Amino acid sequence: MHSPSYSRQQPFSACIQARHALSKPGSQKRTHHVVLNIRGSNITYAAGDSVGIFPKHDPSLVKKTLEVVGASGEEMVVVKQSGEKWSFSDYLTGKANITDISPKLFREVAARQSNSYKRAQLEELGREEQRATLKAYLSEHEVWDFLRAHEEVSFSAQELTDLLMPLLPRFYSISSSQKWVGEEIHLTVAHFEYEANGHARRGVCSHYLCHLADLDAPTVPLFIQPSRGFGLPQNPQTPLIMIGPGTGVAPFRAFLQERLLHGASKSKHWLFFGERQRAYDFFYEEEWDLFSRHGHLRLDLAFSRDQLHKVYVQDRMLESGNELFQWLEEGAYLYVCGDAGKMAKDVEAALQAIIEKFGKKTEQEAKEYLKLLRQEKRYLRDVY
Repeated sequence: MHSPSYSRQQPFSACIQARHALSKPGSQKRTHHVVLNIRGSNITYAAGDSVGIFPKHDPSLVKKTLEVVGASGEEMVVVKQSGEKWSFSDYLTGKANITDISPKLFREVAARQSNSYKRAQLEELGREEQRATLKAYLSEHEVWDFLRAHEEVSFSAQELTDLLMPLLPRFYSISSSQKWVGEEIHLTVAHFEYEANGHARRGVCSHYLCHLADLDAPTVPLFIQPSRGFGLPQNPQTPLIMIGPGTGVAPFRAFLQERLLHGASKSKHWLFFGERQRAYDFFYEEEWDLFSRHGHLRLDLAFSRDQLHKVYVQDRMLESGNELFQWLEEGAYLYVCGDAGKMAKDVEAALQAIIEKFGKKTEQEAKEYLKLLRQEKRYLRDVY
């Protein structure tokens, strides 16, 4: 099923064919729909797969990094791991991680720091018991402002090259079925922006996809990352329960395209979607209507900021707990996609509460029931 010709080592250069905002003006978020053109690549993917993308840094960030090093960018550097030669500017743009400070760079700055007060500060941060403080400090700095704070230390272009981490691919759940869209890959991308240490920061890949990369230019290196189990059941009539708040809805758009638009499945489909405000953040609203008209789609919505008390997808699950349990008893597959930190835990707690209450089970029995769902590969999670 999956194309062997392109890989992480040899990605395909795709074009961005189209992109538009999914969040409406007034939203506190900026989420985009991005369509990648993979014409002529022979790349194949399945609903549930992800795509790995190698981003490029914002030129303004590269410029700040060059300035603090005192480099022109024309210097030639050699990447130790691969032996490849790059201009320093190109290396910083597309090959180096310049938003995160590597342990090697941190240690080297501490070792070379001639200002005894600053060196003592770094040495204190480097102590084992200060791990949490160090993590917080590093999260507030990028390479350029860390080096600027330690201007007593200087590096040549090659020295800095040797101390930086590589720029790794970023992974996105694919929000299209290839059976429906052909030689395209659709993505649902939250443009990540925040402020730290007094400076605006941006997610490297989300900023690249939503703003930096030119349309219709083959400049987006990508490869397919197979889902390892987070796919559709083989039987097209198996009922699906899909829980995907925010950009976690991406793979379920692919599932429904494949099942309802392409496959004409007669089964039952139940989607729980949540975001902040219905007026601004109801992603793919028209498409859910289309899916509802094409076949059985039940849609439960949780817009957390549309009422005084916050309502989340797990609250909607609990409200329909009896029916949800009946679906599980009938053999439904249950999928969760999105934030691993809080959402996935809250959803699992709700699921356990539903099994206890409506399955009339003890806490231990409910845990066993969930464990069995996992073993049968009917409770599947794609969380990050």
